[in-house]
Amino acid sequence: MPRLFTALEIPAEIGQSLAMLRGGLPGARWVEPENYHLTLRFIGDVDGAVARDIASILGSVTRRQFDLRLDGLSSFGGRKPHAVVAPAVSGPTSIDSTNV
Repeated sequence: MPRLFTALEIPAEIGQSLAMLRGGLPGARWVEPENYHLTLRFIGDVDGAVARDIASILGSVTRRQFDLRLDGLSSFGGRKPHAVVAPAVSGPTSIDSTNV
């Protein structure tokens, strides 16, 4: 049963800037920058037919370009965090390591 979520790809140059911040967490397993994404909505576990329907519908979505700004670093998973995240807010698309 597929586990689905909707997401946007992170531009390569921003992914590389974020990758430069990795480290300092013993035992961490880091995701490669080409797999970084901005999660929009977690859909959950669905059967194959529903997954195909969702993929078909989302494949036809077109939107205008928009700007986002990454606002610091955070984590989730409680006392034993299992993900480091960079929350996004509306704003310019440029990023440097002093703003993350």
